[in-house]
Amino acid sequence: MRQINTIRNRFTRALRGHYTPIGDQPSPSRLMDTELCLYLLETVAADQTAHGVPALLDGYRALWDAVPSPPADATVRLANARALLWRSQRPYGWDELLRAYLSAPEAVRGYHLDPLGRPLRRQCRVAPDRWDWYEQLLTEPLPFATTGVRFATPGRYRMSSTARGHGVTVPDGLPPAPAPALHDLAVRTRAPIEVTWQELVAAARGMDAADLQARRAPHRWEERLQDVTLQIRLADHTFGDATTLRIDRILHMVGMVSVGKSTLVTILATWAAQHDFRVTIVVGDNSAALRMAHELSWYDGVVAAPVMGQNRTRHAERLHRLQPPAPGRLLPPEPYGFELVSTACPLDAVRDKATPLEVREAPCQHLIETDPDAPVDGWRDGARRACPLWHRCQRHEAARRLVTANVWIATPWSLVHTPVPGPLSHEQMRYLEAAWRRSDLILVDEADQVQANLDEMFASAQVLLGPSQEAWIDEIGARVAEKLRATGRAPVSSRQIRRFTTALNQARSAADIIYQLLQRDRVRAGKPVLNWLDPDYFTAWTLFNSLAQDWAGYTAAKGRRPDPGWDTDPLYKLLREQFNAFIDNPTDVSGEVAGGLATLAEAQLSETEEETREEAVRQWLTELSDRELVEGRKIAPTELDRNVWRLELAVAVAVMAHRLNLMLAIWPEVAAELDMFDTLPAEVRRPPSDLAVAVPESPMGNVLGFQHVEDDTDRRDGQLGEFRFFRYTGVGRALLVGLPDLFPAEGPGPNVLLLSGTSWAGTSPRYDIDVPVEAILRPPPQKLAAISETTFTLDIQHQGERSTPIWVSGRYGDERASALRQMVAALTQPGAGPGRPNRLERERAALPPGRQKVMLLVGSYAEARTVTNELLRRKSSWEGQVRCLIGDDELETGWDDGHLLRRGDVADFGTDDAWLLVAPILAVERGHNILNNDGVAAIGAAFFLVRPHPRPKDLSYVTQRINQYALEQLRPHPLDDDCPAHERLVGAGSRRRRVAQRQWRRLLHAMVAYSQLGTDERQRVAWTQLVTIWQVVGRLLRGGQAAKVYFCDAAFAPATARRSDTDTDLDDASTSLLHGMREVLTPYFEPNGVHTDRHLVQALYQPLYRALTTMGDR
Repeated sequence: MRQINTIRNRFTRALRGHYTPIGDQPSPSRLMDTELCLYLLETVAADQTAHGVPALLDGYRALWDAVPSPPADATVRLANARALLWRSQRPYGWDELLRAYLSAPEAVRGYHLDPLGRPLRRQCRVAPDRWDWYEQLLTEPLPFATTGVRFATPGRYRMSSTARGHGVTVPDGLPPAPAPALHDLAVRTRAPIEVTWQELVAAARGMDAADLQARRAPHRWEERLQDVTLQIRLADHTFGDATTLRIDRILHMVGMVSVGKSTLVTILATWAAQHDFRVTIVVGDNSAALRMAHELSWYDGVVAAPVMGQNRTRHAERLHRLQPPAPGRLLPPEPYGFELVSTACPLDAVRDKATPLEVREAPCQHLIETDPDAPVDGWRDGARRACPLWHRCQRHEAARRLVTANVWIATPWSLVHTPVPGPLSHEQMRYLEAAWRRSDLILVDEADQVQANLDEMFASAQVLLGPSQEAWIDEIGARVAEKLRATGRAPVSSRQIRRFTTALNQARSAADIIYQLLQRDRVRAGKPVLNWLDPDYFTAWTLFNSLAQDWAGYTAAKGRRPDPGWDTDPLYKLLREQFNAFIDNPTDVSGEVAGGLATLAEAQLSETEEETREEAVRQWLTELSDRELVEGRKIAPTELDRNVWRLELAVAVAVMAHRLNLMLAIWPEVAAELDMFDTLPAEVRRPPSDLAVAVPESPMGNVLGFQHVEDDTDRRDGQLGEFRFFRYTGVGRALLVGLPDLFPAEGPGPNVLLLSGTSWAGTSPRYDIDVPVEAILRPPPQKLAAISETTFTLDIQHQGERSTPIWVSGRYGDERASALRQMVAALTQPGAGPGRPNRLERERAALPPGRQKVMLLVGSYAEARTVTNELLRRKSSWEGQVRCLIGDDELETGWDDGHLLRRGDVADFGTDDAWLLVAPILAVERGHNILNNDGVAAIGAAFFLVRPHPRPKDLSYVTQRINQYALEQLRPHPLDDDCPAHERLVGAGSRRRRVAQRQWRRLLHAMVAYSQLGTDERQRVAWTQLVTIWQVVGRLLRGGQAAKVYFCDAAFAPATARRSDTDTDLDDASTSLLHGMREVLTPYFEPNGVHTDRHLVQALYQPLYRALTTMGDR
């Protein structure tokens, strides 16, 4: 976290005695921020109007599009300004700040505006050194806030980590703490990294020798590395063999699925550590990080440590599940990682209490010295001290190891969300910032998946209320209530938990009122409330803005702007100011209008009779209409009833938004106290603001809003669809593609290697990484030839005597589960011939020895259980031969659950006695190899029982598309010449935002249904699902093997499924996903193709294209 308190304090002291703000005049601190914005404008775009400042702070390139020759250090100035001035990004917010600044006395201001609105510098007698201070802030690295950690000395303390503030006495005579070792977080001197392939082979050979000497199972590092060929892009866009790997700033490397990219990551990291480079490796989850840290540390010169998240209980439980003990033993045969996930608290041992602290209650940095003279209620405000045993505590062993480790292994979440512990650093920063400063090389494995993870962190979309199981506000309410019930409601002694539960209850009450209002509006003529809501999205601000325009006499047709002058009208401005104050705090605000709205909000939350609530709104609005709010003006709402209903809804939305924001802000503390880290979806948690300013804002402007989606407005069962919540705070993937330049003022960043088998994926919004591919890993020709024998077959299953094709995709709930059971019935139907083997048995018998295993693919873990249960019900003789994949954190439910297999243990399926695995598609998409005793893929055939596809109104797809669009906006977009010279910066920023708004609304409004999409969007969906399918098939290709893949859901080829003797319709790319996949690949395989990436696509997807073009139909 950056801070500039030194200069801010100088400025404030300099104004003391010269400036006392009155009315709307800014505070000295806010005056300085506004003036720093104007100084930025003066130094990078001197001839532009002051209204262009927001275009400098949004993270895009409006400056370069609008100004002919920006200064060479403009990138540094803008990055520093964004870190300091991010609150000034929104145009309407900046206009208010600018007006307030200009209302301050000229004597304390450094600027006035010329007639065109351009800032002109004044001679300042007050704080004359301000210009030097501003220059320093914009051109030098910004200092971090300090941690200020102080350790507790012997005495009596209360633990703020506990709900009730339990006491503990720190005794005399504790073992003295060792001299603390702190992180060296100085920015490294960077240079390109070069290594010859032979050097990597030599490193691999040394690793094999170390394995042999330690009598470990052989990993065959040298053999596996020799099995791949490095190729680099040549001038003609072909790829040629290379003997040297060079990583200069960022290198995007791809290789066919299962080619051995993770092998290269491990060997390259080992070589780098042995040559005095510091390395950070990004992997998919904490379990993988723990295992990799353990295995890398086997080798000479490598000291590896994982960057762990903060949920210690979950980490420990998962590690125990992944390493079960041998029969009759307490420990697994070869344990690893347990010393890094300890949940012990040494200070707990000196307490005089029989009941130990909960894991989450350890007071690592939460000791507050008790003062018998201090007020009882204010003790939590006291200074916090760290535990004197921190540097000896086993709980913090992983964090301490990172200080001396030369290889860090992290997940995207631990890098972004986890702070460096205060006892290990004098500066407050996240591990991503620390890794950026101390690493020479960052290796990102499965980079396309990491990109998707980062998108979710910064651009969230969640169902809040509705009939689906994804409705978060209902789900979290139930889980919190259950946790409080199970603990005898003891946690409610915590102030934060009381705040959270109150906010949760009020948010649910507001949501229920919203549903009631919409339900009642269904029967009104013209549906004046439902039709008032923007079908794309709405916020409390947009609803109240519409009311302000109406009441001020500027009513406009939906979708059209009101008459000119509305935004400067005094009555509108007063209403807007009062509405803004109410939105900021709906139940604790004063003012003639805002205070009345707060009273209405309180009534909404307490009054049970809806007629009484409505009448209170009607009476208040009627009385307000009789008042003269500005000289000679009263509000004039058109149609009183309509405005009453709309105002009631707007008040409820404001309450819900405010309470939801509060819940999300305090959730980390509440989750820690209740031990409920995983209740809130990760993608809804707020990203740290200190990293949010390092990425561009969402192209249409950061948005917090709601969407109401009705599947059928004429349905009579009373259901009102889903109520969804949006928060877009930045383009998460920009952290990945911009990693070398993330903090420009600090100089060049680390070298970055991005690896994946599918991170070049055409126009896929989820998987394609916007960095040119410059290197390829190729398998040997004989393995490529074997993989190319992979076959795809359309194998639509039918119910009964081949009469009705079975459709799974496009169905939900009980209908979908029923279709899956019908699919199982069809696949297990006895066939003809001796023994009457069914479809699955015949397939198993046809597979080669050692690979006679089959995988059935479904859409979720719940569906995997449905299919498994139906299999065992129909084929009881298969007991012990079927495995059902479950999540790593899922608990078994009974003595008869021997068929359940955790995702982290899926590799065991390769060598156990079972032959049939039922698994969700995304659970086996990547990251786990299922090998037989010969070290090749154990599964020979896969049946897709469902078609992978986003849900028709999938919000994550919109997120990925808008972020893909955002990176396109970082390319040059020259401005039209007809824009006035002094407004080019404003024009560039507003044009980008305006076009992005249209794009975003189009995406929100669209149904992501394959057969209904236009060509462009359909091909994007086809690319995305192509990657998903090919990654799953990759589990069957390991070791250079061929796979047999069957597509059983009628949705894969709907025209073919429906076809009869009289119906000759054929599927094409517009109806069938399989045809669509072939369509997007075909241009790259045409004999006379001219696409510059055709050689790359052929290297990645040739076996897939061959399987699609030779696909049979059973």
